[in-house]
Amino acid sequence: MNYYIDGVWLDRKLDEQYPNQMYRGLIPTLVPWLDREDEKEVVWRRIIPGEGETKICPILMCPEDNDFSCTLIVAEIKNCGDTIQWQRVGLDKTSEWEAEKVGTIVEWFDKINNLVFSKNEYLLMINNFKQFLFDQKNIEQ
Repeated sequence: MNYYIDGVWLDRKLDEQYPNQMYRGLIPTLVPWLDREDEKEVVWRRIIPGEGETKICPILMCPEDNDFSCTLIVAEIKNCGDTIQWQRVGLDKTSEWEAEKVGTIVEWFDKINNLVFSKNEYLLMINNFKQFLFDQKNIEQ
């Protein structure tokens, strides 16, 4: 499971645009391996903002730590009704360890911005992640 945007995996796109930053191999925060419950809640609450709202949501994380403590990529997500926009994407630089504080300080990427998705396709992607979570829970039981 990963974000596939315009025919390219998002981690690879970041790696191409920003080489030597070790972005390739980052995994989505929507996968079931995120360790902390408070971080899971932040991700799932922010990934689909209310209509007209904008939220900064963690989207990619380091696979070794499975939490917000290592490399964390965030997106500024706006719900425009029929479309969902990732207006900006950047590297979270928040130094506080509270999950709610994530996205407070961000180094925004200048080469990746304004990714626009149809709301229906976006919701389908989110539902695919939810199904993956459900399937993983059933396998573990």
